[in-house]
Amino acid sequence: MAAPTTGRQPGRPLQLVTLNTDENKVEVNEDALGRLEKRLRELGASSVAVVSVMGAFRTGKSFLLDLFLRFLKFEADFPQEAKAARQAEKVPRGGEAEFPMPPWITNAGGNLEGADEDSEGFRFRGGMDACTEGIWIWSEPFMRELDGKQVAVLLMDTQGAWDSNMTKEQSATIFGLTAVISSKQIYNINMQIQEDKVENLAYFMRFAQAALRKASAEMERGGQKLNQEEIEKPFQSLDFLVRDWRHFREDWTQEQCMEQMEQHLMRHVNPQKMVENSTAEALHSMFQRLKCFCMPHPGFAIEKETWSGKVSDINHDFLRFADLYVRDVFTDALKPKKILGSELSTITFPMVLRDFVSAFHDAAPVAMSFTQAMTNCTVLLAKEQAMKSFTRKMDEETKKNPGGIEPEKFEQLTRSVSSEVQEEYNRVTIFGSDDTREDTWQSITENLDALQKRYSEENSRRLEKALVAFANISILGLALFALDRVSDWTCDWWSQTCTDLSKLMLLAYMGIFIYVGASAYLILGDRGRIAAAMAGGELWKEMVKLMGVYADLLQQLNFHEIADMVKKAVAPYLEGPAAGAEGNAGSESEKKRPGLKKKD
Repeated sequence: MAAPTTGRQPGRPLQLVTLNTDENKVEVNEDALGRLEKRLRELGASSVAVVSVMGAFRTGKSFLLDLFLRFLKFEADFPQEAKAARQAEKVPRGGEAEFPMPPWITNAGGNLEGADEDSEGFRFRGGMDACTEGIWIWSEPFMRELDGKQVAVLLMDTQGAWDSNMTKEQSATIFGLTAVISSKQIYNINMQIQEDKVENLAYFMRFAQAALRKASAEMERGGQKLNQEEIEKPFQSLDFLVRDWRHFREDWTQEQCMEQMEQHLMRHVNPQKMVENSTAEALHSMFQRLKCFCMPHPGFAIEKETWSGKVSDINHDFLRFADLYVRDVFTDALKPKKILGSELSTITFPMVLRDFVSAFHDAAPVAMSFTQAMTNCTVLLAKEQAMKSFTRKMDEETKKNPGGIEPEKFEQLTRSVSSEVQEEYNRVTIFGSDDTREDTWQSITENLDALQKRYSEENSRRLEKALVAFANISILGLALFALDRVSDWTCDWWSQTCTDLSKLMLLAYMGIFIYVGASAYLILGDRGRIAAAMAGGELWKEMVKLMGVYADLLQQLNFHEIADMVKKAVAPYLEGPAAGAEGNAGSESEKKRPGLKKKD
């Protein structure tokens, strides 16, 4: 295997959110969130996607996330090998051939991450002790291309919801927090989807649905135009991941197994087939995508408390479906995180997380707090979207005019761009009243004014430096002019070579002066004498600066070597005419000598 091609840093789990079950409080771990914020800024991704795994006590969530980690590390470190693995023909299920271990499993060594406290993974171990408390996130985001752009993918591990130590409200808090900040939420269930497991989701779903509908109705009465699909389905993707599934027959193909998964999902969350279907309706109406995926038992060896994480102990049929599932999760099925249609960026993600943790602070979801958190998030995202749109449009225009834009045209440009940004803002969903929308636009206007002032100052500097780009060529023109004058006094009167070089230099510097002068004349005609004078002054300052740089470079050169090189190069041209003159002079003297006569 080739060496890794990326400079990915090693990561570790960070406890992002703490849930104190005794005091019934939910709080953000600011130190962990600060580290994550710093890493997101360093990576420079524009958007973020969050994959979270939640479920009951001891259902193998951390074990699953460690498989995710191994897959993502392999794809990031060995892109060529990963591409070859994706294109490789898979061994069909139902035959005699055993499914080989995929490269992403075998590449990182014989033991799975997370098997001990010193390994790089989400910590798990066999036995009955839980390893996860609160909400954890992997410290190192993984950069992946989603929807044609680079997105920072985060892995999240949650405390076992609905275990014996948590109340219904606390479980709903964990589920609610992961639902609102996740692009894909994986509900880890043992054996099969059961009615109580689906009903566990209903507490948060129903109150969130009621809060959203009440707020949207008030917004529509106020005259706001809403995207009903974004309001009715505010959450993106929910997978029911059924572990230790026992119903795949050995002779079944992969397609037959997938069909059974779909049937199992329909049996438990299809409103048309369920007698009590309110929970199923809530799920279908709140999530844009619902899916069920079943995985066979990974092997009884991993349930032992002494299991060291040896990958060869994992059942090969389990690895077949694990390979299939990780590719589904991190390719077509994963999208950047959105809240009511607006993408969550790496900048706004920490702010949104704080807002929702504050809304769930008492570990009991409240409609009013949830609505306020949604309002805060949509306002924050609308502001960021407006700033990004204005900046992008202005940057595009300024790149087209590197020499600056005339003040009147610049004013027209900023008014036009601001109008376009406002039209885009009017199409964005702001969760709140008309007053909230107006106050938000007022705040955006203030930010746009600050941006406009910055671009105006930059444009003024560009106008003043409209001729600065000609500094190097102007220095060259002056140097050629000086050399031409020197040659007039030194060698033009006797050397044809010098005369020819002088003519070439004359053509060169005259072309340069005409070109620079024409540019200055255009500035004079378009912007007036003051602007032309300022542009000329900036050109002269830049020339003086560059001449100082060139003078420093010349001082570092060995002038004796340069003089010798020049003499050797010029010598053939200088010696040729001199030798010819001496030969002619000798012939004349011979003719004039007396007593020398031609012999017959």
